[in-house]
Formats: sequence, structure tokens, C-alpha cells
Amino acid sequence: MLGWKIMVLTAVAFVFISMHVLDSRLKCNMPSVISSLCSSFEEGLVSGPLCSDLCQHFSIHVGKCLSMIPEKMVYEGDWKGLQVILKMNMDWFNTWKEIQKLTDGDVLRSYHHEVSYQVETLFGDCQACGNLTSYLMLLSDSNKDKIITATEARTFISLLHQIEPTMLMVLNESKNTVDFYGFCGGLYLLEKVPIIASQVFGEKWAFQDFSPLPDIFEPLEETFRSYLAPKIVNVAFSIPYVGTFLGDALTLTKYIVFHSFFQTYAPSENEKFEFIHSLLDAVLNVSSNPYGMLQSCDLHLGNFGVTNDSIVKVLDLDMTYPVNLLTSMFEQKQCSSDDDCWIGTKEDYLVNICEIQIPFIFRSSTILMLQKENSFCLSEAIRKLVVFCKELPFIESPEQLRDSIISVKERLRHIESTSQLEFTL
Repeated sequence: MLGWKIMVLTAVAFVFISMHVLDSRLKCNMPSVISSLCSSFEEGLVSGPLCSDLCQHFSIHVGKCLSMIPEKMVYEGDWKGLQVILKMNMDWFNTWKEIQKLTDGDVLRSYHHEVSYQVETLFGDCQACGNLTSYLMLLSDSNKDKIITATEARTFISLLHQIEPTMLMVLNESKNTVDFYGFCGGLYLLEKVPIIASQVFGEKWAFQDFSPLPDIFEPLEETFRSYLAPKIVNVAFSIPYVGTFLGDALTLTKYIVFHSFFQTYAPSENEKFEFIHSLLDAVLNVSSNPYGMLQSCDLHLGNFGVTNDSIVKVLDLDMTYPVNLLTSMFEQKQCSSDDDCWIGTKEDYLVNICEIQIPFIFRSSTILMLQKENSFCLSEAIRKLVVFCKELPFIESPEQLRDSIISVKERLRHIESTSQLEFTL
């Protein structure tokens, strides 16, 4: 009986690894993208302050692929000894090819208008928008000779059509967004933050999130998820000590999807409170920029990182929009119900943190402290905090956001002090 179970487990592991390798080959092809960019750079068709390092000095090295989404490439990398993240939205090529059809004269004559139009689209007629336009135009001057060429204009305008690199450049002075180091064409380099919040606070993993097969095998994958996956787990974990074995072996082979079963570090209560306070500070800082309030439509712990100095940083701005832009988008939509007028998640920053992230972060507290009477008190205090957050007014200005965050942090400090006092009793 044990023999056939091991054979089944081995066969499943072999299929998984084979499909994973095949999928990686199909979707993780950054080297070929870099080759295409460098060819265009050598022809004088692409520019960027990092093109020389990427294509001539070869001081940018590509590491591990972090995303299996074909449209958005994300890699670890190294730039002159600095650990970085490389990103590339493949849609940049489409915009760039369209602008290539314009003459150099037309591109240069319309360049200032194009940049200011993108700024106005994002933030409206804000008081600091003129300064932002000038700042962005300086970034497009790749060789810093104070002369914008048609190649520089084409490259940069195409980049401004991508929401994430644009928002990263706009917010690059903020301590709570990852540093934007520069670009070559549509490829851009970012700061690599050492800690991802979801890795510390352990987002729940399920087979619904398991995607080992290429896209063409989605029907087979659905069968795997709904029927075979639970049976495989039951078979695997019915073998004595297989849990321990898999935890060690698969961690060594860096298969993170299985490693989620075996969390090796549990943050303390103090670390949880410290993270939430820093998270609220980050939300306030990012939303209090000089140009206008922001709204993230993709809020989850995987989008937040923590530096060695315990500073929380927003990692992914693909679905972070200025409120002015969202308002314009909604005004153009034909809405028959409220559900038609949402983009991404339905909660703003603060509501999402209060009602979803805080209870999730503290979800394991009562399990870890079953012998302590204060486990109930802590969970009840968190529940009351959620109720309090639901009664907060709708945020319409940075001032309102600041006042609401101050109120939430005051309640958090009370919960923390009460929890620590009861824990010592």
C-alpha cells in the first residue's frame, strides 16, 4: 500500500516540475525582450538613462523570474552590485510602435503637450501639476544634455502610457514607495525590498491559487483543482512523516507554493502592531502627495514590503490611480447599478486595512494564545475596531484621511497596551 502511494506522489511531483519548467520557458522570456530593446537602442530607436548599462556595459544582470503573467514581466536582478527588481509591461511595445509612425518633427512639436496632457489626465488642474510636468520632462532627457530628441520623446511618452512607471516616477520622493532607478525603453528598475508582508503574516494559500500548467491547459487545470488536488494531498499526508519530509525537501528546492504549508516564522504581537502602524503611515504619506489623492484597487499584503528600517513600502502600483482619474473613468461609464461603477476592490485604503488586513493579521493570535484568557479580549477588541472603521466618514480629502488614521491609530495603541497588560497577568 505504501509503495503505490509513493509512486503516485513521485509521478505527481514529476508532472508538476515538468509543467512548471515548461510554463517558465513560455512566460519568462526577459532575455529575449532585453535583446529586442538593445537592438532598438543600437539603431537609435529607443532611449533611457539605463540603456548604456543594459546594452553596452552589461552591468544589469537578470535573475529569477517572479511573475508568470505574460503581459507583465517581473524579475529579480543585479545592477552594479545592487539587488533590484526589473519590470516590463509588454503593452509598452504597442504604444511605442504607434508613435514610431509619427515624424520626428510632429513628435517634438507635440511633446510638451503630450506630457502635460498625461499629467492633467491623472491629476486634473492641480496647483503643482506644472512643476510635475517639468520634472517628468527632465526625466526623459536620458543623456542629460538638456536637449530632448525624437527618440527620447517617443520612448518616454510610451512609458507615460503605463500607469505603474508613471506613478512610481511621480511618487519617487516618497519614502513609502519603492525607489525608481530608471528605465530603458519600457523596462524599468526598482528597489528590491527585503521583506514582503504576505511572507511574514502568511496569506492563506489554497489550491484555487495553484496554477502549475500553461494557459492552454486551463480546462485540465480546473479538473486538477476540483477533483485530483484534494485526493493527492490526502494520499501524500497519509504517509507517515511525509509532511516533515515535504516541508524540508520542497523548501530546499524553493517551491514556494508548497512552502506555504509550513510557515517557519510567526511574528510577535508587537511586530504585528508595529507593522500596522507603519502601514497606516505609508497610506497617509502616499495619499498626501502634492498632486492629489490616490486610490489602490488591488490591496493585499503581497503589495506591501518592509525595509530593514521597518519602513512599509508599496511595491506594486499597477492598479493605483489618482482619484481625479478614477472620477473621470466613472463619469464615462454607463452604470445600471453600484456594482458597475467599481474598479478592482471596493474599499479605499483605510477601509481595506481596517476591515480586512488587521483582522487577517491577527487571525492566528487566538490560536497561538489558546491558554491565555486575553485571546478572547484581543479578538473582541479587533472586532470593535472593525465596527468603528465602518462608521468612519467617506474619505474625500487628505485632511479627512489624516484625521481618520489618527483615530484608528489611537484605538490600536489602546488595544496594544491593554493586550500587553493582560498578557503579563
